[in-house]
Amino acid sequence: MKITRLAVLRMSFGAFFLCCIIFCPLLLHAQYAGQDALASFPVDTQQIAYTNLATLRSVPQYPLIQAHLMSPQLRNLETLLQSAGVDPDQQVNELVMGWRGDVQDTTRFFGLAEGNFDPNQVHDYFVNNKMMIQRYSGYELYGFGAGNARTDMFFTFIDSSKAEFGRLGDLKALIDVRNASRPPLNSNTDFRRWEGDLDGVAPQWGISTGQAAANQAIPWLTQGKKIQVDTSALFGSVRAVLYRVDWSSQVMAHLSILCQNVEAANGFSQLLGLLRSAQPAVAHNVSPALSQILQNLNVQVDGSQLNLDASASISDLAQLLNAPASNQGSQ
Repeated sequence: MKITRLAVLRMSFGAFFLCCIIFCPLLLHAQYAGQDALASFPVDTQQIAYTNLATLRSVPQYPLIQAHLMSPQLRNLETLLQSAGVDPDQQVNELVMGWRGDVQDTTRFFGLAEGNFDPNQVHDYFVNNKMMIQRYSGYELYGFGAGNARTDMFFTFIDSSKAEFGRLGDLKALIDVRNASRPPLNSNTDFRRWEGDLDGVAPQWGISTGQAAANQAIPWLTQGKKIQVDTSALFGSVRAVLYRVDWSSQVMAHLSILCQNVEAANGFSQLLGLLRSAQPAVAHNVSPALSQILQNLNVQVDGSQLNLDASASISDLAQLLNAPASNQGSQ
């Protein structure tokens, strides 16, 4: 298996922070959407990412958070919703996004938004402008685009406090779960336990299955180059990856890699230890911010679980997030 140490370094530490931010000591607003998402997402969901927007709007770093939280697809959806009279930046308090199938395709997401909505206003807007409305199992699905493309986004209101969105097939799957014709994600006892451990502890948190984590790590390992990577050898022993991120004067991230056995957890720990001791100069050349995060990383093994704690100043994080991709890929 041919993998450069630097490639693993990027995956281990760059992805550690970037995945936590993307796909956040604060007084948290109440969190309910996590449990609601498990009750409405289909059981084949591979990854969920929770964001408490009501909390994050109150922190000074919100513009930085928002800039990297909003993918182009989410920005397009936000713009389209605004045209229908919905202001997601003001009306959405909690957001849970999910992915099924090949999680490497981050554009194929679906989600649950909770806040304060006016379904009648949106219905009237679509009717008055002769825009597309599909009906499915008692719900009105509002679509943008021709409605034929697999990538077209749809959304629906469950009530005045809940809305669901996604590509048509995914949105129908969410409705099937609500109508009890498809099993929900909370029928998975592991997901239910992991969500219970994370709910309420931070304004941003997420859960990925081992396969989902592997799919996301491959781009970091390859950096667009043809590198032979045995994903089963790297991640076959990983059951799941859990993370949470807190925002204060610093950004503090905690990530837990849940392995199948103690040997696998110790193996990951040894690999990280070797990278920390062997690559400080290389990491500094790639990014001084990455080097600082690397030095602050705390790695602990707890049985078959590997826990990573890292912190970064806001300026270091901004430097890491805003580093040109071409510069990182050329190192």
